Amino acid sequence: MGYRPEMIAKERLGTYLQDHYAGSSAGIELFKRAADQQSDPVARTALTSILVEVEDERVALERFLEAIGTKPDPLKNAGAWMAEKLARLKPNGELIRRSPLSDVVELEALRVAVEGKACGWRVLRSLTEDEKLFDPAELDRLHDQAGRQIEQLEELRMAAANRAFRQTP
Repeated sequence: MGYRPEMIAKERLGTYLQDHYAGSSAGIELFKRAADQQSDPVARTALTSILVEVEDERVALERFLEAIGTKPDPLKNAGAWMAEKLARLKPNGELIRRSPLSDVVELEALRVAVEGKACGWRVLRSLTEDEKLFDPAELDRLHDQAGRQIEQLEELRMAAANRAFRQTP
């Protein structure tokens, strides 16, 4: 008998994808809020552009879930949505107006989220070697897109940090 590649554990993969889908729910909410409230107009424009990509990526996640015979988990989505809303209550040193620190913290959270998303794309891409559930070219494109998003977010984050922490005379 010849070598037979291992089968994909679709139920476990479904849970993994549901987690990433729930994360995208929270991420989309954070991108919307950050794009709306960033103090820098360049950051607002860039975040709005990335938001469109993230919303498209969520559609891809829906297709991937469907390909393995599952759906997004409403409970996980609700929990992720609620966690994003609760994170807004974190004080950042200002009582009445938005703190420049909020820009930095939001951009850091967005970068971490996109890093996690890139990890997910790499996992799915590695699985295409055993089973043709997903399109390798699409996963390569999604991973490359996440890399560009990370670079953009890092530039925005450092610019926000400079505005927040450097005092002008």
